[in-house]
Amino acid sequence: MISADLTGKRTIVTGGASGIGLGVTRTFAANRSMVAIADLNADRLADTVRTLQSEGLDVFGAPCDLRDNDSVVAMVEAAADRMGGVDYLLNIAGHPVTLKPIPASDLDSQTEELWAEALSINLLSAFRTAKAAAPYLKASGGAIVNTASMSGWRGGGSSSPYSVAKGGLITLTKELARGLAPEVRVNAISPSYVHPDSTNFPIRWETVFEDSKSLPLGRPGTAAEYADACLFLCAGASYITGQTIHVDGGWSA
Repeated sequence: MISADLTGKRTIVTGGASGIGLGVTRTFAANRSMVAIADLNADRLADTVRTLQSEGLDVFGAPCDLRDNDSVVAMVEAAADRMGGVDYLLNIAGHPVTLKPIPASDLDSQTEELWAEALSINLLSAFRTAKAAAPYLKASGGAIVNTASMSGWRGGGSSSPYSVAKGGLITLTKELARGLAPEVRVNAISPSYVHPDSTNFPIRWETVFEDSKSLPLGRPGTAAEYADACLFLCAGASYITGQTIHVDGGWSA
């Protein structure tokens, strides 16, 4: 685990109440940043806030439906008002949309509704939050980190719409890096497998341990390891922007 002194820094983490997002929330808060946890699930959000606050971490809930632009704008404005600004935006929220993988050959199952949901949650949500937070991030000279996926590079995710959305997020990261420069740096991480015991994410990939044996590191990554990469891209990496960093246990090697 790496560390940095984030005293006085103000962070928004989308999807911050579960999965990789919870790891990112905990890491940034443990390094003394105030963290607004943006999440849709009210019960999970409340439980996460109570748990982390009981550990002495400076976090608060920021309920939001990332599929709705008005909800996003309201969340960012409320969080910025409470924190006095925004230094870091971590777009961690994402969802496979389908609980059963859909083969690329199954075009009939790739409905308009599936495409719309996958793109809204996994791609457009990052644009919505970046747009809403841009004035605050420019004022602070801040940074954005998006969460792509190895399926965004090579396909083969839960569905073609999901993979396309993540591929689009890689390109969006480049476009935002150009559009918000020089005040704001924008990067992304590209995870592979996630260790299920390192998160409280409700969707579990039952073959994750067997599948990840093929990686050079031979195991899934933990939420804390993905969070370390996010911390580096925010608190360090002052000359890195527009990049998507493979945090994949060697998958891309």
